[in-house]
Amino acid sequence: MFLKPSYKIENQLRKRGYENIAGLDEVGRGAWAGPVVAAAVILPPKLRIKGIRDSKLLTPAKREQLSIYIKKNALGIGLGITSEKIIDKQGIIPATRMAFLQAIDNLSLEADYLLTDGLKFFGHSLPIEFHTKGDQKITSIAAASIVAKVVRDNILRDYHEKFPHYGFDRHKGYGTKHHKDNILKHGTCNIHRLSFRPLMDYC
Repeated sequence: MFLKPSYKIENQLRKRGYENIAGLDEVGRGAWAGPVVAAAVILPPKLRIKGIRDSKLLTPAKREQLSIYIKKNALGIGLGITSEKIIDKQGIIPATRMAFLQAIDNLSLEADYLLTDGLKFFGHSLPIEFHTKGDQKITSIAAASIVAKVVRDNILRDYHEKFPHYGFDRHKGYGTKHHKDNILKHGTCNIHRLSFRPLMDYC
């Protein structure tokens, strides 16, 4: 059973005097192709977002609908994108850290507190908290997960037009059987992460 995200953590922080609380999440860290995308989202207090969940629990149509609503009503949104070339050169953890930091820097409204999904693996001059499964518990993190997922899915759909043999519009670069079969048939292309050991087993 999955939790419905709430404003509990944001409300506690506002009582302590923080106003612009940014939720952060990333998408694509475990994929075999394409970039890692991170989003930072600052929501107005108590904004009602009907049906919000961790992006992985939503249909593509629902994610798209919610992403439009979030972008329209958020106080601030920032995106960070690191390419597969950077991932291959620097490693997935440094590349993901870079995407998070870009998202924070690109916020259209400066944050005064950060709430991030997952385990602690980067620091910042702003106060920051890391929450395991934060995208299932904290509304601003869930919103960030949706925005990041929609952005990355759209990037992979565009790549499908350039590299139609791999089915990027279907699996979004993750290691599905369909993706594996097409790598075995066609080899890799320019957006595959050649440093990923599981991928190289099929090359």
